[in-house]
Amino acid sequence: MTLRHASFFSGVGGLDLGFHRAGIATVSLSEIDPYASAVLAERFPSVPNLGDITKIKDEEIPYAEIYSGGFPCQDLSVAGRRKGFQDGTRSSLAFTYLDLVERTKPRWVLLENVPGLFSSNGGRDFGRLIREMVDLGYGLAWRTLDARFFGVAQRRRRVFIVAARDEAFGNLGAERRRGSP
Repeated sequence: MTLRHASFFSGVGGLDLGFHRAGIATVSLSEIDPYASAVLAERFPSVPNLGDITKIKDEEIPYAEIYSGGFPCQDLSVAGRRKGFQDGTRSSLAFTYLDLVERTKPRWVLLENVPGLFSSNGGRDFGRLIREMVDLGYGLAWRTLDARFFGVAQRRRRVFIVAARDEAFGNLGAERRRGSP
């Protein structure tokens, strides 16, 4: 059985290429930038680009066990204005993504962003993101990885959050939310 993957904030398909190389089929993309969309059309000619995440209807998304999204970083990056989730309009699209996750309930979720996510709004933005994912019934882990250790000739650190619905771990997450040890 081949796992299926739906990509959001697809960019030029870096995460999607990684899934492809791991034998996981990408069944949909979501990107609005014209240049990035052209690259995606070249790399994944038979995969539909669903466009703007704020306009996607649940029924438009082909069935996928895995959702991924490298949501916009402009409001979180130390190179930007650091508006964070509260005042920023781009990075807060992460919650539009989580609304979609809540409605469609994929088994696995992958989020990617800049390390500024950890310090934005004194760390509260990262805490909010994690809390909302746990409240949706996902157990999760995160790690910062640097592309230079994976064959890329530049230092490019990124935060990866991998989450699985509680049933992937039995009822461990639900028990913890109820206050059990």
